[in-house]
Amino acid sequence: MRSDALEHETERVIAACRAMISEYCAWDSKRVSGETASSMYGDMFEFVNLRIETAESCLLLIENDKIADSLGLSRSLLEHYLLFLLMCRGNRYFQLADLSSERLTEGQFKARLREEQEELARLRAEGKSSCLEVRKYRRAKHRIMYVYEGLKDRDDPDFMIPIHFFQFQEFRPEVMRLKEENYFQYYEPETETKQAIRGQQDEAAWRYKHYLSYDALLQCLELNDLADPAVIYRIEAHYTFLGKFLHPTHGAVRDLHERSNWHNGQTGVGIGQPYTDAAKLLAALYICFCVASLLGEVAGVVDRAPAKYYTDSGTADLWSLIRAVSVDYPYFWFLFNDAPLYDRYLYCIHHADEADLVEWGGYAGVPLERVPFNQHIYSHFRGGLNGWSNIRWGSYNPAVH
Repeated sequence: MRSDALEHETERVIAACRAMISEYCAWDSKRVSGETASSMYGDMFEFVNLRIETAESCLLLIENDKIADSLGLSRSLLEHYLLFLLMCRGNRYFQLADLSSERLTEGQFKARLREEQEELARLRAEGKSSCLEVRKYRRAKHRIMYVYEGLKDRDDPDFMIPIHFFQFQEFRPEVMRLKEENYFQYYEPETETKQAIRGQQDEAAWRYKHYLSYDALLQCLELNDLADPAVIYRIEAHYTFLGKFLHPTHGAVRDLHERSNWHNGQTGVGIGQPYTDAAKLLAALYICFCVASLLGEVAGVVDRAPAKYYTDSGTADLWSLIRAVSVDYPYFWFLFNDAPLYDRYLYCIHHADEADLVEWGGYAGVPLERVPFNQHIYSHFRGGLNGWSNIRWGSYNPAVH
C-alpha cells in the first residue's frame, strides 16, 4: 500500500463526510411541511445536529493528527447511533417480571414461562391483551419479558412513536447515580420527599438498565429485528475496539503509530512516531459511516411521516450521498454493509475447498452469510490494504492502491 494513495483516500473519505453534512444542513430548504407540526421531528433533528457537531470535531482531530482522540469520540457516535436506531424504528418494547426472588429451579422457571405463554395465547384469542408475546429475558436469569407494540398517537393511531424516544428524553444520570444527602442541600427534605427521591432513583436505574445501557440497546435491537446475531457480533467488535481509546487500555494508542515498538523515554505530547496512514484512514471511515448511518435514520423518519406532517420529505439528494458511502468504500465492514472482498478472500483460503471454488467461481462469489467478522479491527484493516496471492483462489487486489 502506498502512503500517497492512503492519504488521498483519507481526503476522499473526509470530503464525502463533509458533503453529507453540507447536504443535511441544506435539507431544511427541501422539505415541504404539511398542515400539522410535531415537536417530535424537531427533537429528532436536534439529536442528529448534536451528533454532527461531534462528527465535525472528529474530522478536525483527524486533520490535526489526533487519531486516537477521534476514535474515542467515534465510540460516542456509535452508541448514539444504536440508540437513535431504536428512537426511529424501535416499535416494540418490553416489560419485565423478575422471578429471581422466588428461587425457582431452571425447570420450574421454564414451566412458569410456558404457563405465561399459554395464558397470553388464551387472552389474545379472547381479545383481552395487547401483549404480543412472552419470552425469556436472555440478559439476566429468571426474568420474563412481555413484549408490546410502541406507543401510538392518540390522534393518529397508525402513527407509532418508539418508546426509546421518551426513555432517552426522561433519563437523568445524576438522579440515578448521585444521592442528595451526599451533596449540598438548602434544607433537610421531609421524609415523604426523601421517599419520592428514592423512587425517582429506582425509576432512573430501571430505565437505564433495561432501555439505555449498552446491553439494553443490544437487547432492544434484537427484539425489534433491527440486528440479527451477526450484526450484534459486529457491533460488539467495533464498540470494544473504539472503547479502547475512550477508556484506559494499555498499548491501544501506541499500536496505531509507526514503529510502535520503539520507546524513547522522553516527555512530550503523544509519542514521537507519527500515526500510520492506515490508522488515519480507519478513523475517517468510522466518522463517514457513522454520519451516513445517522442521516439515513433521520431521513427515513421523515420519509415515513404522514402527509399531514410532511408532503415532501426532500431526501433524494441526501439519500444519494448516504448510499454512496457503502458503494464507494466497500472495503470497510461496518454494521449493515456486505462483507468486503478481503474478508471473503480470507474465508475461502482457510475454510473453502475446490468444490466451493467451482460452485462460486471465485472468492467474490462466496455466500455472504458464511463470512464471519474479524474481531481484530485495526490489524485486519491494515491487512486488507495490501495485495495477496493464493494458489487456489488467485490474487486479492486492495481497493486502495
